[in-house]
Amino acid sequence: VFGFAILGLLIYAGFKSPDMFIAREVLIHATPEKIFPYVNNSKKSFEWMPWMTEDPGISIQFSGPSDGVGSVASWESKAQMGVGRAEIVESVENKLVKTELNYVKPMEMAQTAELSLTPTSEGTIVRWSVKGQKSFVFRLMCIFANADKMIGASFEKGLSLLKSLSEDGAK
Repeated sequence: VFGFAILGLLIYAGFKSPDMFIAREVLIHATPEKIFPYVNNSKKSFEWMPWMTEDPGISIQFSGPSDGVGSVASWESKAQMGVGRAEIVESVENKLVKTELNYVKPMEMAQTAELSLTPTSEGTIVRWSVKGQKSFVFRLMCIFANADKMIGASFEKGLSLLKSLSEDGAK
């Protein structure tokens, strides 16, 4: 019976969609020009991204230019974040930053993250999204844990920090 249950879970995970898309957004009472430096610079992005508090043992190295295309952050941790690399691959001033994420451990996976800035009469809507393909192991894990809820919560925390940084002194 136990073997059939395991087999059933494996089959179910195999039929789950490998596509992943998660997004969150926030209205920040600041101009895109005020916010953009925090999303277009690998070092500055770690001032608001939640990974440092979620995984305090993380070690991060930066390479390439400090801003824009080619700016790279590589990390290594024995805990939650594992080993990976993020490289800015597209940058449109005050509008958009796309980053290719490549995870090596605890499992290999590639994703594309996007931060878009849309000006409004009240400030700027910042949208943080990630898309990619879930590995079989990740699909199996998602049977028991909601990836949108877990990753989305981290995005919400990060966007809240970005909001605080950007609105401080913005007026």
